[in-house]
Amino acid sequence: LREERLRPFEDHSQRIWEELRQQSNVDLRSVRLTGSEKATVRKLVMDVSVDGTEAAALGVMSQGELHSLALSLFLPRAAAPDSPFGFVVIDDPVQSMDPAKVHGLAKVLHDLGETRQVVVFTHDTRLQRAFTNQELPVTVLEVERAGRSVVTVNRVTDPVGQALADARALIRTRNLPPVAMTHMLPSLCRAVLERAFSEAAWLRLHRAGTAEHEAEKTVAGAVTLMDIAALGLFGDPAKRASDVYCELRRRCGSKAVDVVRQCQEGAHPAGTSMPDPQRFVDDIKAVALTVRKPEEGP
Repeated sequence: LREERLRPFEDHSQRIWEELRQQSNVDLRSVRLTGSEKATVRKLVMDVSVDGTEAAALGVMSQGELHSLALSLFLPRAAAPDSPFGFVVIDDPVQSMDPAKVHGLAKVLHDLGETRQVVVFTHDTRLQRAFTNQELPVTVLEVERAGRSVVTVNRVTDPVGQALADARALIRTRNLPPVAMTHMLPSLCRAVLERAFSEAAWLRLHRAGTAEHEAEKTVAGAVTLMDIAALGLFGDPAKRASDVYCELRRRCGSKAVDVVRQCQEGAHPAGTSMPDPQRFVDDIKAVALTVRKPEEGP
C-alpha cells in the first residue's frame, strides 16, 4: 500500500528530473521509503545510476544536481491533488545550477503554475531570462529594504524596457553637458538594441532546438552590435553589416539604419549629432519592439 501511494510521486519526480537534469549523466532510477509501518522515522532512498552504473545519489551528484533532485522530490508533493494549498513558495532554487538546468527549471515552474500560484525568491536574474527566452509568461517583482526596514515592492519591466527608461530619464535630466546627448544617450540606446537583438537571438536558437549550453556559447560569442544584430535577425553572427542594414530597412524602414548608425557613432570621440533626443529614443523603441521577436519561418 505504501509503495502504491508513493508511485504517483515517483513518476512525477522522474518527469521533473528529466527536465532539470539537462546535460547530467545521472539517471534517477527509483524513489522509495524504507522502514517498518510502525517506525516513527522512515528514510527516503533514491537509487541513481551514472552512465548506467548504480551509485548512491549523495556520493556522485554535484551541488546543482542535488538541488535539482531536491526540487524533483518536493514539487510533486506540493502539487498533489489532495494538497490543501493553492500555492508554492520556493527560496532561491537556482543556486549552483548551470544555465541548462535553469532553463529546465523555468519550464518546470511554468507547468506547475498551470495549477498553482508559484512564488520564487532569488537574486539570480538568469531565471527571469530563462522564462523570457522560452516565451513563458512570468511576473517579476523587485523587493527592496531601505532604512528603518521600510520595504518597497516594484514590478520589474523587461530588460529592453529598463534600458529605454534609463534613456528617457537621461533626457529629462536638466543642465547636463552636451556630451550627455552626443555620447551617453547613444550608448544607452545601443544597450536597448543589444538587448532586443539578444532576446531575438535566444528565441531563434531555442526555436531551432539548440541545446542550452550551445545557445549560451553562441550568444556570448557575438560581441559587437553588428554581430548581435546578425544573430538576432538571421541566426548567423557572420552575416555582413550590409545584410543587417538591408534586413532592418525591410522590417523597420530606412530610418532604422540611421538610428543604429547614430548609436555606433556615439562610441567615437566626436560622438553623434542629436538634434531631437526624444524623437531619437522613440525611433529606437520602435526598432527594438520590432526586432526583439524573430519572424516565424515559412
